[in-house]
Amino acid sequence: MSGEMLLMIFNFITLALSIVILAYSSDYFTEGAAKIARRFGVSKFIIGAVVIGFGTSSPELFTSVYASLSGTGGIAIGNVIGSNIANIGLILGLAAFIRAAAIRKKMEFINGIACFLLTVLGSILILQGYVVSRLDGILLLLAFAFYIFYSIKNPANSIHTPDATEDARMAGVHVVFGLAGVLIGSVLLVNSAAAIAHTLGIPESVIGLTLVAFGTSVPELAVSLVAAKKGYFTMVVGNVVGSNIFNILLVLGAAAVASPILVDSPIAFRSTPMMLIVTALMLIFMRTGWKITRAEGLVLLLFYGVFLWVSFS
Repeated sequence: MSGEMLLMIFNFITLALSIVILAYSSDYFTEGAAKIARRFGVSKFIIGAVVIGFGTSSPELFTSVYASLSGTGGIAIGNVIGSNIANIGLILGLAAFIRAAAIRKKMEFINGIACFLLTVLGSILILQGYVVSRLDGILLLLAFAFYIFYSIKNPANSIHTPDATEDARMAGVHVVFGLAGVLIGSVLLVNSAAAIAHTLGIPESVIGLTLVAFGTSVPELAVSLVAAKKGYFTMVVGNVVGSNIFNILLVLGAAAVASPILVDSPIAFRSTPMMLIVTALMLIFMRTGWKITRAEGLVLLLFYGVFLWVSFS
């Protein structure tokens, strides 16, 4: 077996290992952060929408920022676009196919509209001049800060009684070790993905759109599938919508602030419109009958299959 083949196998093993590390570490981080939030009386909505949303999006955040700083901007931008498409097409589609997802008319649909509008904003920033600048990144981070402020100040998200049974010190250990694992997994994922792209002659953006995006979406996939099987439809929809909002505002914004991201034409002309289309489909499906049916879940899964075919064509 040639040295190049051995190196390729090693990179794929490293890629698989990094995905496992990201999945477990983000879960560890999220669990610890949620315990700390409960210990200090943070509302359940904020825990779900912000704490868990940040936890499941932490792989995308650290992977994209590291990719941007290391000069592999194609992976950074591809990760954001690919993750958002995977969250809706693969994760929401698969969850709805397992069991139809009911929509709470007010909260989920309003968040769905916000997700679509922010996706439009992110798409405009990506397509304008084929570069996401530091100024664009600052704009996205400011919008993210407003989103968090609104979520906290919303009267519906009132603070509940602190849970004295939560061990904040142990939860802090979970957060520290979980965060360290996410950082290590992000570095391994980006480096191995870039090496695979270079060896196979595949653009980094394609690897970012597919392999890296799937790897960083594993936490959302795990949470959503478990929630779907247990019938927690609100958690499934909220997890997907919240993660996509975090990806557009926080992940893309932080990566652009770290280093301006050059966008190549395949992403601009093919992947970004597909992200808009699948987000619009989600919004339409949420509104029809106030649930996402198994048939609509199958449509989303087929769309994700088309996305993969287009990405590698």
